[in-house]
Amino acid sequence: MRTRPLLAVLLSLGLAGGTLAASAQASPAAPDGRVRLTGDLVRTSVESAGSQPSFGVLVDGRLVPVAGDELTTTTDRARVTVDVAVPQTVADAAAAGRTLHVPTTKGGARHDLHRADLAAAADATPAPADSDIAAASIDTALAPGSEPLEVTHLAGATQAAASYTPATRAITYVEVTPRGMTREPVTTTSATQQVASADGYWRDQSRSEIKIGAPSMRTHYTSAYSCADDPIARFQEAADRVGYAFRDNSSLVLRLPRAAEAGCGYGLGIVGDSPNDWGVLHVADSRWPVLAHELGHNMSYGHANSLVCSGRSDDTERSGEWSTCREEGYGDALDVMGISGDTAGMLSAPQALATGMLASAASVSVGAGTSTVTLKPVSGRAGVRAAVVTHRRTGVKYWVEYRTAAGRDATNPTGQSTGVRVLRRNSQTGDTVLLDPTPTGAHDRSMSLAVGRTLTSSDGKITVTTQSASATEAVVRISNTSTPGTFSLVSSPRITGTKGVGSTLTASTGSWSPTPTSYSYQWRRNGVAISGATGRTYRATTWDAGRYLTVTVTARRSYYTSRSATSAKVGIPIHATTRPSISGTPRVGRTLTVMVGSWTPKPSSYSYRWYRDGSAISGASAKTYTVRSADRGHKVQAKVTARRTGYVTGSKLTYSVVPQ
Repeated sequence: MRTRPLLAVLLSLGLAGGTLAASAQASPAAPDGRVRLTGDLVRTSVESAGSQPSFGVLVDGRLVPVAGDELTTTTDRARVTVDVAVPQTVADAAAAGRTLHVPTTKGGARHDLHRADLAAAADATPAPADSDIAAASIDTALAPGSEPLEVTHLAGATQAAASYTPATRAITYVEVTPRGMTREPVTTTSATQQVASADGYWRDQSRSEIKIGAPSMRTHYTSAYSCADDPIARFQEAADRVGYAFRDNSSLVLRLPRAAEAGCGYGLGIVGDSPNDWGVLHVADSRWPVLAHELGHNMSYGHANSLVCSGRSDDTERSGEWSTCREEGYGDALDVMGISGDTAGMLSAPQALATGMLASAASVSVGAGTSTVTLKPVSGRAGVRAAVVTHRRTGVKYWVEYRTAAGRDATNPTGQSTGVRVLRRNSQTGDTVLLDPTPTGAHDRSMSLAVGRTLTSSDGKITVTTQSASATEAVVRISNTSTPGTFSLVSSPRITGTKGVGSTLTASTGSWSPTPTSYSYQWRRNGVAISGATGRTYRATTWDAGRYLTVTVTARRSYYTSRSATSAKVGIPIHATTRPSISGTPRVGRTLTVMVGSWTPKPSSYSYRWYRDGSAISGASAKTYTVRSADRGHKVQAKVTARRTGYVTGSKLTYSVVPQ
């Protein structure tokens, strides 16, 4: 096995995957010509500084190259529905009503297009994926030299359910010569050795739960694509040529000539969201670390980078950008997802814990205050190998691990120092970021925390100190003085709705700073919690009659102390279970009497008011009323008001009568 010169590694910025050209923009599209595609969104890793990932949508077993700004913030392997622009060549053919011939990896495709096809794609509803114009658009995007389909709208994205179960990953291995390049023959023996070494690596990481099967070799072919073409299209060509199906626990490996490193990249892989996902990748070398690295991408792992700062070890980060420091790609040479060489160190704690490669029992969570933790070497595969401390205000996690120059960590491509290490994650990319205890403003090999030295978080609230270190363990002291954030109440919750038995009341959340991410509710009757009344709405019952209701709203947000606020009380009036009524003959000169009906709770007194056509009758406030001549032909009714000390007063109108 040849050793890759370190100088070449450094000149290429420590890239595990070489150079990958940025995705080009799609061809101009016909006005409003759109096609709707639904499938799993995939992206490639980014293996060159300044490059962008390539995207594809797996539609009915085919990887369709797509491009668009919205895709960069969509979760890997999400189930998406996207609208894409019809390529200009397809639109022109449809407008002219002619046949479009598209070169494909299967010899070429013929699409008989008509004006009606373009009209269907240009109306309010995009053309479906099984339409003629969609088929022509997909074939065009997959043709050599073409551009990805431009996404005009991301209509939906549902995260795929990640899973991790012990499995053997099936490997389909094919030697491919990109168009315009000279073939570099690959033997079955070298391919088998490369895969076997990668298998040994991933078995070590996963307690033999994840295995890489022996390669199933396929016949060499010369690609119709050059390194300048979209890699998603190259991957689909390979799947077509070898009959690869995109199934879980499998990877399609394209072995390119070494000369392809300059254009296609030293390695490039589709990123999965769990160790059981399918994947496609290429490598331009026979050494096993680059294959293990790209298989790591297929199995969901991000890159292992480092933070380069001047005079500080940590920095604030928001959406992938650092305030005063820069992120060095592949800067963690001890991790297989860092720089590739002849060997590869152990998967770092944040990577391994995220997927279960490192059992949860092998880590400890450090809470508030000061704790002392004894760490065993990661390469020893036994004992506690990681401490996880979370900033209680920001939620930023720090992983502390111990590396010794033993086992897989005995050597690394750049001779990076071993010892106690502190890592974070980039919140946007998911890549791990190794913090530098000896910041000089430049990337160097001294990345471990020596005995007696302390690494401090950007705000000084978390410190990690190495107290002692030996070949078998390191003792670290971790202090966490961070505190959760607190809410400010801007305006209190309120209760709205009709105040009465049988009516539904609604609680407003109130206004808080910062904005909570969730709320909970508890309704109370005269200050006592009502069992089961924990929704935003509440329907008043007879138990509430005459009582006062309040609602307590509790605001929550990650890394903030929850806070509660209670609304002003609202009264539910004493309730008439039987409506009051009028007895007597409704004639002029006759006496009418109010029957008070039945109430809950039982009132201690009543008062009365008589009305003619809805207007109060002057002086008519007794239980009885003598019908007047002015009442003839008009609606007369009475209101009964029920009172009881300490309860909310209630009132109810009788039905009306019309005196003769």
